[in-house]
Amino acid sequence: MNDTSGGRRILLLVGASVVAISGILGVFIGENGGQVAAEISLFGFLSLPTTPLAFSLYGMVFSAVILGALFALVEYVSRVENAR
Repeated sequence: MNDTSGGRRILLLVGASVVAISGILGVFIGENGGQVAAEISLFGFLSLPTTPLAFSLYGMVFSAVILGALFALVEYVSRVENAR
């Protein structure tokens, strides 16, 4: 019996939850960070204003990219393992 759809559904639910939580935390961090500095430098070349919307979007995009890469890696390893 092949029960991969249930596992994928759970991973997608966990991933969506993490992205949503990242957005919510970004709002709080951006709200409080705006009182300290007007903008911050990310990785030495990207300047990000300390607004709730900017931090929320950055957190959501960053977590989605990282989780997408990890999920793709898991999918690849799973296919390689099943091919043996």
